[in-house]
Amino acid sequence: MSAAKRARRVALRAAAGVALCAAPLALATGCKRTGASTTSQAAEASVAPAPAPSPAVDPALNRGGTTPHDTPPIADPLLAQAEAVMRKADPGFDRFEVNYVVGDLDRDGRDDVVIEYGIGDEGAMRHVAKSVRVLLARAGRLQLQPDQTDRFADCPAVREIRDGGLWADGLEACMLPFPRTLAYYQFEWRDGGLRRVAQEDPAQRIRSRLQAMRDTLLAGKIEALDDRLRPGPMPGDAEAPAPDRLFAEAGHRRGFVDAVGALAQLPLQRVERSGGDLLSAQADGPHGGQRRLQIEPAAEGTATEAGRYTYVVDARAYLDWPETGGVGYRTVWRLIEGDLYLERAEEVDTESSER
Repeated sequence: MSAAKRARRVALRAAAGVALCAAPLALATGCKRTGASTTSQAAEASVAPAPAPSPAVDPALNRGGTTPHDTPPIADPLLAQAEAVMRKADPGFDRFEVNYVVGDLDRDGRDDVVIEYGIGDEGAMRHVAKSVRVLLARAGRLQLQPDQTDRFADCPAVREIRDGGLWADGLEACMLPFPRTLAYYQFEWRDGGLRRVAQEDPAQRIRSRLQAMRDTLLAGKIEALDDRLRPGPMPGDAEAPAPDRLFAEAGHRRGFVDAVGALAQLPLQRVERSGGDLLSAQADGPHGGQRRLQIEPAAEGTATEAGRYTYVVDARAYLDWPETGGVGYRTVWRLIEGDLYLERAEEVDTESSER
């Protein structure tokens, strides 16, 4: 798979209203403009392809971002104001990739803006680090706050502002074109700065997402899990495939719910293998079988295609439970951008179901 196809999703320069369709990564004729993550989404508008961008903003040279690689943000007055404020503070802030998220961060009822942008040496073709800045709504204007980059232990990737918090990922390295995610963070704005209030590593995220699916099944909301039963995220302009029928069968629902519940409080043990270590927890199940969860970090460069985009896979989870007649059932899940997506579901021999 080529480097371009392994890209997580490439961020473009956030120039409001400008469409950039670089030939190396343009997967369809023309581009679509979509809004940045805001509390009120703007409508999409199609635009014609623009001339090739300069190297400083060529998406083929600025991989590793957090927005689809051929969808620059739609014109937005708040983002335009944020850009103007940032340009006064740092005229070259948008020389590399830029990602904006918008929402009420300080819980005062007004939209604020968080900007993550690449930084690098003059004349460099791509960034080597990233900076995070917060702009809070104050008296009809945006007020730039002190740099918040040191709040992140890893390379920051801001995702969204929701429920009065900033949700962000910690990537393994800013210099890598296709970085894996090392941690998932939730921040709140307290005492003039971002304060980390929650953190999960990939294994913890897998377990919390499995538990969330279990809760949804127990509530009888099976259709709410349709997005989880596809192989990866579905961009809004993509035709989503039909979800897997895994939870249509009562026996599979019961097996999944029982397995996740039985394994929830058990510690994960490291299992050494020649092909790479994995984490495992298991508990006795019915019919003389075992309930088992195994978590395997994905190899560097592991990716999956969804719609017109390609996403980095950070880990895989194998959840097994026994059924009748010496047969068990296995579900394999991909961890992509902090959510689980079903790769496959299949019957397995309960006596030889180790990874």
